[in-house]
Amino acid sequence: MKRILLICFKFCVTDVEGFDIVNVKELKVRGIPMWRTASLLFVALTTVIGGMLSIQWKAYSKQEIQIDYTETVTQELSVQSSEKDLRITQRITGLQKEKEYKVNIPNELFHWTCINDNGDLCESKDENPQTFLPEQDTLTFQYTIPIQKENASFFLSEWTTTISEVTVRSTDIEIIDTLRRNGTWIAGAPLKGLKELDLIDYYLFTGIGDAPALYWQPSSLKKSQGSQHLAFYSEQAGIDNRLSFDELENLNGFPYLSVVFTNQSVGKSGKGLIVTSPIFKEEDLKRLIADQYYETKFREMPKEDKWLLDVFTAYTAKLEPETEKGRAVFKELNKKLSNEEMMQLFNRVNNESAEITAAKMDRFIYDLKGIHTRFFSLNRSESLPIIPFYYYDQRSIIINEQEKSDIEAIYKEKTLLYPFIETVKGLGFEVTMLPDHEAILVIKDNNSYRFYLNRNIFIYNEEDYGLLENPLTNLNGKYYISKEWLQQLFKVSIDEGEKAIKISI
Repeated sequence: MKRILLICFKFCVTDVEGFDIVNVKELKVRGIPMWRTASLLFVALTTVIGGMLSIQWKAYSKQEIQIDYTETVTQELSVQSSEKDLRITQRITGLQKEKEYKVNIPNELFHWTCINDNGDLCESKDENPQTFLPEQDTLTFQYTIPIQKENASFFLSEWTTTISEVTVRSTDIEIIDTLRRNGTWIAGAPLKGLKELDLIDYYLFTGIGDAPALYWQPSSLKKSQGSQHLAFYSEQAGIDNRLSFDELENLNGFPYLSVVFTNQSVGKSGKGLIVTSPIFKEEDLKRLIADQYYETKFREMPKEDKWLLDVFTAYTAKLEPETEKGRAVFKELNKKLSNEEMMQLFNRVNNESAEITAAKMDRFIYDLKGIHTRFFSLNRSESLPIIPFYYYDQRSIIINEQEKSDIEAIYKEKTLLYPFIETVKGLGFEVTMLPDHEAILVIKDNNSYRFYLNRNIFIYNEEDYGLLENPLTNLNGKYYISKEWLQQLFKVSIDEGEKAIKISI
């Protein structure tokens, strides 16, 4: 920590960064005794020092909080197979001594306890049953997971305890099996070791990040390594020879993935593990693998943005989106972006290490095109109808010298359009949507305009005028008008400046 001030005898003050030396003896304040001057100076210095220490403490505290959020640990899981359950010991290492941690316990875990290195129950600062203090740098949890039927396959996805605000760097899973040796254990992580002894089998899986999914079935499966990141398990040899997923495995950060072909537990998937039927279409499997990639990559994505994964998967796997919203969004993107721009957009997604949101997708398009859109943000809810893709102009709209924060100009192709009703109201016109919803009536002073929404005519002061095109453009139920039509019909002045668009009449 920096020394801010040095207080020496005789009330001499020196700043290590270059403040002038102040000697109390040299202070001459008319009408104030020297001792009082010294006292006032001492109080002032104490206040300054206290303020500086307070600032430093706040900065230090903020730094500590940031360190906590990036805390990383490793974990070891020991799974012992018994007749009716799995008995699990989970050891997390790399924690801070005597710091309080909150644990998250899935409902599927039973007889859960936390113990320290001496075998005693973990301590807590308060009465919260889900907060614990490690004596050293480790917390150990013990629990069981019931198994419904002795000889039935089972799939475990959310099967471990997690700690809030802690990131797991790596996970080792040791399986000790004496009762289910006739079957096969598979995890969503590489198998690093297998020992089959007379009475017991040992498996060791080692993976990156949090605990992968775990699967067991009561029959033998053959393993074949499709690539460094992809392993296949099946009852028949050679099933992987007809599969090619090079375009997926070359994705940035493609995770390790185990794919099981079986008639048991079909349709299950979790971190690093897919269980599917041996009778499959290659494009369906490709979709599952792409889904797994994006689910792993963006596992903390907000729930309302999850439908975006369908769009990512469809583009990457060269397939049609599965959801109605995904198909509509994909169609709009293909209309607005070239093939090269689409490739750049999704490469940006695939190379992104942080979480993807709808708002971030809009920023990616701005970085690509240099023009703003809210396409993804406006379509954030999967249940609502699609809102078309358009770009908007960020310049302020000023009408008759009043800034209109609620008015936003948008682009259709290369034409800038203004919201019709809001703009003409700002110009002082009265606007009425007629009861049949087929025309809009606009009145100011002794002039009236009637715009038909579905016909290329309008009526000005009760005289009909035929047009080659409709002046109004309907975009998702909202009507817009171009600069040219505003000027021609309403004789307005439009000054499109660098930071503001000024419209006046």
